[in-house]
Amino acid sequence: MGENEHHPKTRWKPKLYHAFIALVILIVAFFVLLRFGLKSELERRFDAIRAAGYPVTCTELDKWYSIPPGAQNAADSFAEAFSYHQQWTGQKRQLLPIVSRAPLPARTEPLAEATKTVIVEYLAANYRELELLHKASAIEHCRYPVDFTKGLAAQIPYLSDIRAAAMLFALEAVLHAENAESQSAIDSITSVFSLADSLSNQPIAISHLVCIACRSLAVKSLEYCINRVQFTDEQLAELGRMLAEAQDLSALTRAWAGERCQGIEFFNDPVAQPDSLRADLSLPSAPLVFLYQAAGLSDKDALIYLDYVEGCIKANQLPLHQRREAVEAVEDELGAVSKIHVLLHKFVPALSRATEQDLATIGRLRTAQVAVAVERYRLAAGRLPDTLADLVPGYLDVVATDPFDGKDLRYKKLDVGFVVYSIGEDETDNGGKETPPGAKPRGYDITFIIER
Repeated sequence: MGENEHHPKTRWKPKLYHAFIALVILIVAFFVLLRFGLKSELERRFDAIRAAGYPVTCTELDKWYSIPPGAQNAADSFAEAFSYHQQWTGQKRQLLPIVSRAPLPARTEPLAEATKTVIVEYLAANYRELELLHKASAIEHCRYPVDFTKGLAAQIPYLSDIRAAAMLFALEAVLHAENAESQSAIDSITSVFSLADSLSNQPIAISHLVCIACRSLAVKSLEYCINRVQFTDEQLAELGRMLAEAQDLSALTRAWAGERCQGIEFFNDPVAQPDSLRADLSLPSAPLVFLYQAAGLSDKDALIYLDYVEGCIKANQLPLHQRREAVEAVEDELGAVSKIHVLLHKFVPALSRATEQDLATIGRLRTAQVAVAVERYRLAAGRLPDTLADLVPGYLDVVATDPFDGKDLRYKKLDVGFVVYSIGEDETDNGGKETPPGAKPRGYDITFIIER
């Protein structure tokens, strides 16, 4: 062949591996675009949360949980008081009511002498703690030294100390009532409420649950004392104001806002979470979690989680009697999410139970508030009111509503005394039937009974 002759060009033919490479590129591009879209949507949602005045990151949460600059911090005084606590163990502890399972006497019966003796001894052993606790309770602001920047690894070790201190105050109130020391009994009950208030601004669910447990204990202590001590009108008015102020209707919103920050951190980097949490949740191995993240599932989990918490926050802004149903509807939506969202279903707690406990505590506070108003009426008129409407406007601005059905709280005269009650979690009017110690709430009401 001559120099000018042309060889036919070889036509390029795609091979199988070329198709495979192209497919991989398309898949990678798809997931890159998907994750970019999800990240953009998350950032948009974060901006909306901040615009509403809430924190997004755990660092922001740590700053959000604050007290005024230069204010005295009650947490320092509480910590000193807790250090003096003398905890009893063994059989001796079992003799104590409230602190242990030893029962208190029936409503109108005196405290057994042996029980009174052991309470006196226990309070004497904790005299220094009680002295410091009362002083700390008078300080307005409190910011416990929890470091929320650590996210889910943040430690809140003092919650058990707070519960122990609340029980100590409650025992003190019982002893004062037994000795007919009315103002001292009120001071002890006030300190239980102050201890609860020290946790009221802490934006995390477990702290809120301890807070409402302390408030419930304060109401129980008040019911015990008011059946044994004749308080003056001025003292009853003070108790009524205290009970009204303790009804924190937005506390759960703060708690969910804090939980949301920790959830955002979890879904952002599940592998980096504490080993103890990973074990508790039975999370998949790190390589599987990386694949889960690469597929965009953790980002999608985060968006669903944000919808869930936002739904619970909005439910908590409804009238009290509408909240539980609204939260349950949000939970039903979460339950319908595909099980492919493994991390979401492992991490997200059911919030309806916390809502029920919150409503029950508000119910206890309201029944106590109205019962105190009834006592003020009886003290002035020498007889019980015929209806709760008789208390308005002299002793109540309005009759408090039941947080479970939105109707006025119930009131019934007894053979001796009266009962004010909420229908409670079963949403059934059981006629003011008192819940026995340790019983489940179904079939009973939330009651405040005065037998006098």
